[in-house]
Amino acid sequence: MAVLRRCGIVVWLLAVTLTACTGDDPAAPGSTPEETAIGRRAVPPAGLVDADGRRVEVPVPTGPTGRTFDVMNLGADPEPGTGDDAPAIREALATAEAGDEVVLPAGVYDLRSADPDDESANLLLADGVLLRGAGSGATVLRSSFDGEDDSAVVRGEGVEGASVRGLTVTSEYEGRLGTDPDEKGPGGGPMYGVQIGEDDGEGSRRVLVDDVSVELFQRHGITVKASREVTVTGCRVADATTVGPGGSGYGIVVEGKSDQRDPDAGNDSRHNVVVDNHLDGTHLRHGVLLQFPTHNNLIADNVVEGGVRDAIDLHGEGEYLNEIRGNTVTGVDAAAVALGNPGGEKNEHDASGEGNWIHDNRLVGNDQGVLVILGTPDTVIEDNEVVGRSGSAVGIELRNAPGTVVGDNTISGATEGFWGILVAEDDGSEGRGAGVASDVLIAGNLVTGRANGITVEAGTGITVEDNTVEVQGVPWRVSEGAEVDGVPP
Repeated sequence: MAVLRRCGIVVWLLAVTLTACTGDDPAAPGSTPEETAIGRRAVPPAGLVDADGRRVEVPVPTGPTGRTFDVMNLGADPEPGTGDDAPAIREALATAEAGDEVVLPAGVYDLRSADPDDESANLLLADGVLLRGAGSGATVLRSSFDGEDDSAVVRGEGVEGASVRGLTVTSEYEGRLGTDPDEKGPGGGPMYGVQIGEDDGEGSRRVLVDDVSVELFQRHGITVKASREVTVTGCRVADATTVGPGGSGYGIVVEGKSDQRDPDAGNDSRHNVVVDNHLDGTHLRHGVLLQFPTHNNLIADNVVEGGVRDAIDLHGEGEYLNEIRGNTVTGVDAAAVALGNPGGEKNEHDASGEGNWIHDNRLVGNDQGVLVILGTPDTVIEDNEVVGRSGSAVGIELRNAPGTVVGDNTISGATEGFWGILVAEDDGSEGRGAGVASDVLIAGNLVTGRANGITVEAGTGITVEDNTVEVQGVPWRVSEGAEVDGVPP
């Protein structure tokens, strides 16, 4: 049986399943937080597990087993600027049945009209049908959408078993790109590149987005909403046309429904996989973002280079029991991984949900490594490598972060103003999430370099034990009023 191995997942090309794994055995079930070295307190299992803590294998669609529809045979012309190729592609998608594939040979396909059944989408995915290009460097879908509300180049609503593979999604936009997080403009292009979502309360399921590049969009490059078992892998997202407030310039997004935590609902957002993707954050507000009560997702082995705001962001709207593992984040002038978000004037956010697991990530040259704020509870942060650069502020920062475990991380600072681990008071956001951390465990960490070690400025029930601090600066500091158990490192 043929097997494709890609950074922590296994895609069986015949009997198709996808599973998180650790160690040398790709089929190994992986560990849950209570099984790890720092698991000194009972925490719910995070990542690809069900409500009973059993490991979940996320299926991905099988390869085509039926007919092949070449869009050139239906009138599409892969030469750029030769007319509207969208009708030919739509005809193929509408004719295809489960098991069929719609093939787009190498070239540029101009999409200048919307689907008759959805005036805000160029193309609609079909159940069980593969939309396949010749590779993201060879096949290009170029949309004429330019700022229309809710516009998407490729959309799947309530679809099952659909796939998009091997193409680039872009637009005709030729203006400047966004760099200012406080500026709403310039904007241009479609709102979404690839959008997977729900239809009449039923989310999409078992969808694969593989080897897809997205650029020149406004809001989200690839977005998954109110759906489950959606896998996004081997993709690249870059160059949003705006990174301003209100949901602009996000690379890959997994989200639930606002204020919904019903695991029995048909649109409960869970068991989605974002793995082995590349986010060029130069013109992205966030690289990978989870928002609303989406849970038990896996975000693994992605590379995020640079970014305007926090690179991997749990957006302060109840996201819980997610696993953030094995990612590499570099050069961000904010946090590499952030839990909790204050939001802005239009959308007020606060804490992320409970039990998120942040482990085995490599976070190098960012302003902060991991940041937990606004009352986000019971986060496990372990076995991460955090390396500061000149001007970096802190390796791991906890404000109002009750029940957080910080264990077995390796942290190195480059300048004397850097602190390896900081526990401080949270001023909140207009009263939301203000307070101090409580019941926090900091154990087994190694802090080194031209920096400072561990400081507790505020908090209650803070336990500090078995850490090694070898720094040129201040190794250990506790402010008056902070309640700390343990001995100085």
